[in-house]
Amino acid sequence: MAETDGPLKRLISTFSIDFAAWLLHADVREARPLNVELSTEALAVDQVFHVTLADGRETLLHIEFQGRSSRRPMRWRVLEYMARLAVTYRLPLLSVVIYLGQGVGEQDTGQYQVESPRGTVSLAWQYDVIRLWQMPAETLLALQRPALLPLVGQTHLTQPEVVLTEVVARMQREVDGERRQEMVIGLLALLSDEEWTSMVERLLEEDWLIDESPYLRRILAQGRAEGRAEAQVEAQVEALRARQRDIVAVLEARFALSDTVRQQVEQRLASATDEAALLGLLTTAARSITLADFLLALGDGSPAA
Repeated sequence: MAETDGPLKRLISTFSIDFAAWLLHADVREARPLNVELSTEALAVDQVFHVTLADGRETLLHIEFQGRSSRRPMRWRVLEYMARLAVTYRLPLLSVVIYLGQGVGEQDTGQYQVESPRGTVSLAWQYDVIRLWQMPAETLLALQRPALLPLVGQTHLTQPEVVLTEVVARMQREVDGERRQEMVIGLLALLSDEEWTSMVERLLEEDWLIDESPYLRRILAQGRAEGRAEAQVEAQVEALRARQRDIVAVLEARFALSDTVRQQVEQRLASATDEAALLGLLTTAARSITLADFLLALGDGSPAA
């Protein structure tokens, strides 16, 4: 996901009006990005735009990208984001989750609710779900929005040679050189198959991007290097989170944990960033005679005897 996250954010930021019009199903006059980190507990959303529609109405457009990386369920993440955004800005709000990668988000309906003990609905929320991997490439082309063309490499391509040739041809017709360049960068960065990448590069070289291609390739190479670095960091963070979850699972299997104690343990573990220390705590969780022994070890960072 890290390899596509940066290019996607850049693409949507560059063509924010086009993406807002697509996702909101409305004519858009302006889409202004908001740098949002939701307070209380640090929650950084992927992208949020303050959008002014053609009729003058204002709304928030919140977009999340999700690849294969394992995180807590999307429905709870989006609920938290939506609640914070709604309280902070007090504007109409649409949240959209865009899934990338075969099978990702297959079970997400985008519609959820929490019921009361009486069977009534205490809380309901919904968001739009777009599974790019499930969308036929031809559907994307039919939208007639050139700024969306770079997404084609993440869609369902049954005839890549035909579709990619058409995509490059349409990009050729973009008269604004900067827009065309950004679309090409996005297309190359978001292609999910090396063979498709080679095909597009050949098409570009054969036609109209001979002079620009070295620059574009340098940008692409830089983006991929950054993506690999981000992926490595993300993998390390996920490994720590997995170890933290293992510790809680062992404790729950061995001792009766109240909600309060579980939350305290999770909070203390969340601040642990050393894998060796977490491995030690996992061993301690398995060997401690009582829960108090483990909590003592957790408190001073040393394993229980």
